[in-house]
Amino acid sequence: MTLAAALPRFVPLRLNLFQQWQYFSQPRGMYDWFCSQYEGLAPVHFQGQDFAIVLTPQVVREVFSADPYGYVAFWHDSFAGMNGEGSLWVLAGERHHRERQLFAPAVHANHFRAYGEMIRSIVQEHLQPWQSNTSIRAIDTTLDISLDVIMRLVFGVVDDELMKDGRKVISALTHSAHPFIVFFPKLQRPWFPLWRRYAHTKKELYGWFDRVMAERRQGGDTRGNVLGVLMAACDETGQPFTDEHIKNELLSILTAGHVTTSVALAWSLYELARHPEVMKKLRSELESLGNTPDTAALVALPYLSAVIDETIRLHPILSECARVPTAPLNIHGHMIQPGQALVISIVGIHHNPTIYPEPDRFLPERFIENKFSNFEFLPFGGGHRRCLGAGLAEYTLRIALAEIVTRWDFESEGTDSDIRHDIAMAPKYGVRLRLKER
Repeated sequence: MTLAAALPRFVPLRLNLFQQWQYFSQPRGMYDWFCSQYEGLAPVHFQGQDFAIVLTPQVVREVFSADPYGYVAFWHDSFAGMNGEGSLWVLAGERHHRERQLFAPAVHANHFRAYGEMIRSIVQEHLQPWQSNTSIRAIDTTLDISLDVIMRLVFGVVDDELMKDGRKVISALTHSAHPFIVFFPKLQRPWFPLWRRYAHTKKELYGWFDRVMAERRQGGDTRGNVLGVLMAACDETGQPFTDEHIKNELLSILTAGHVTTSVALAWSLYELARHPEVMKKLRSELESLGNTPDTAALVALPYLSAVIDETIRLHPILSECARVPTAPLNIHGHMIQPGQALVISIVGIHHNPTIYPEPDRFLPERFIENKFSNFEFLPFGGGHRRCLGAGLAEYTLRIALAEIVTRWDFESEGTDSDIRHDIAMAPKYGVRLRLKER
């Protein structure tokens, strides 16, 4: 008898339409239910496909330890429709590995360490409109900060008019990526209004990308940021990347890094506003470096790092990541069939009480007292498809959060909750704060 025949096969749970929407809109509740029904892996069936939901770090280890060349991209049709067939999100095998290797030096944390003061100045610029005794939605400011960091450090934009136009078109695209067109790729058709809106804003964004590339070429700009790397790169045949391919990759980087960083920063402010004892401890650590601390020393502060790590544990921006095997794969004593996606529950693992006691409490000290493995703490995914921009995101978050809490007092104006924006989660009300000048 073969191994495949000997191992048990799943009988998948067929999710009805209400359960499917609950899975997309309220993943935490569904993952809690899966954990109450299954151990390690939960088999489900929806949209005509079988999935295996990964519920524990032990099974995550098995998935990430398997041969990366034995997987293809998850939700290929949807991401290919939104970001382009040749984008990093949908590439697999050697092409995916080669393109990641191409990006790696330009997005490594070491590359951005020289830009700490630039990030700080971007944050300061976006704090200038803040006024004492006024109310804000923190996400509005944090989106602007994250976007300007990407435009300057990743795209290399320096022209003020180009920056202004970029903010407009990128904001429009961000607000047009509805969960319906992400999770139901059959709706990516001209007759569907939400898709028409997305396609229109994407076309405007690509026109802006054309302007950015034209300016770079005209000025002979060869800086080693991501856009510079792409414009100088060649494909496997030795031909330069087409402009369309470059624009697809820029969109992938933008969608992966813009909203995610801003959401993490907004949630950090939310939790600090609701936990003054944590704010006091964080400020004490920051003040130990003096009035204008060196950014290299700043980003190395342990409690600052713990506050951010606890925020993205409690409020994971990605509720899941996934792998799709190309051949039968033994995972947790079950034979996973080719094409049956292994969906790793980041939100479920981050709220597992055996790993994180009192998982719904905001306790940064847990990241001081414990070191969690890459299978227990995975806010940027993991394995060979871990987010390439994680280093820049973490670097930006530390500098931005330190700058904000040093300059401003604020208090929460009501509770907020995690909802799905597109593929990512975000605060439902945008984190409402009342500002009080220090």
